[in-house]
Amino acid sequence: MKQWGALSVFVLLAAALAGCESGSNETAPSPSATVSAMPSASASPSASAALSGDIRLDISQTSFDLKQWEQDGTHNTTVEGKLVVGDSPVQNAILHAGENKKDIVTDETGSFELIVDQSLLKDTEVKVVSLDNATIGGRPIDSSASEELLKASTFITVNYPIEIGSVQPSAADASKVEVNARIKSQEGDVISFFQVDKYRIGGVVKDADGNPVPNAVVWIDRDEGEGFGKSTPTNEKGEYQLFYLPEADEGTNLTVTIGTTRYTLPEGKVFHIPDETSVLINITLPKEGYEIVDKPPTLESVTSDGAMYTGILAGLNVPSDVAYTVTIPDKEGNFKVTVDKEVWERHPTFFETKLTKFVEDRELTWGDTLDSSFVEPGASDPKHIVAESLGA
Repeated sequence: MKQWGALSVFVLLAAALAGCESGSNETAPSPSATVSAMPSASASPSASAALSGDIRLDISQTSFDLKQWEQDGTHNTTVEGKLVVGDSPVQNAILHAGENKKDIVTDETGSFELIVDQSLLKDTEVKVVSLDNATIGGRPIDSSASEELLKASTFITVNYPIEIGSVQPSAADASKVEVNARIKSQEGDVISFFQVDKYRIGGVVKDADGNPVPNAVVWIDRDEGEGFGKSTPTNEKGEYQLFYLPEADEGTNLTVTIGTTRYTLPEGKVFHIPDETSVLINITLPKEGYEIVDKPPTLESVTSDGAMYTGILAGLNVPSDVAYTVTIPDKEGNFKVTVDKEVWERHPTFFETKLTKFVEDRELTWGDTLDSSFVEPGASDPKHIVAESLGA
């Protein structure tokens, strides 16, 4: 007999369906609680007589270690699930997994299969989205029962395991602890932790009279079209920006387009963008013709602060008003959380996120400390990661 995972989602049927009296002060059970559903006295036998028992959406496995994408598809895993009410399977129910609109249909046993992409760091909600053709014991499901079944959902989580090496009192503040942890990847996988990804190119586009030019787009490219970048359209102030990673000592073509009109540097001329820094490039368009004069004041360039960072970070799954600090993981995934001792004693879970953020006020590197307000999870990031403790 097939063994199912421990995680099940149970949904309380409506009071009208269960024949319960209104006005009770009893709170609703948590999603993991077992709730019995009795058939309504007024329900027709053909509609809801079979709805006696718990609504359960079971998935055979709901937690997976993140692994690297592979061309042969081995990063994909098939899991099985089942939708039942009590002991009765729900047939022809339609489920969706996350943002994927592909219909997953339950069979006569209430069973279904779905594919989990283990290369994506995320929580994926699996939920019932339609019962138009669904039946229980060959009988259609009435509207009140359908309303409750449509609440059935659970999550599949893909994340890197987190290990806790030690927890020590903070030398700087006796009310805090320092939690030394590690994000662990599978052997051979490469994790890209938070680091510089691109630099910003920004500036202002003006016409020959010094007026800002709106809706202009600045393009840069090298190697006859390779490594190109396209800016946002200029705003009413003529301001634009794009993000780009220059290559050492390589000339770059510079183009400005306004609709179908195209302005370029003189033939044979290229623009050299400095390495490892952001830059401001202010461009003045010619009064006549389409050739940008490649020298000040019509083409001016200065370096500027800031860089676009991207990569994996971890944090604590605590309310936003609970402050803590966390370091950027080093190349082995080691990081440190400093948090109030009483918060840590409540055993918070961790979250992981792949964050992309432009940072202008400082340069960052592995081991640098970030405030918790800097590191916040996205809507689909895994937020309930239970770390394994390796220390005493």
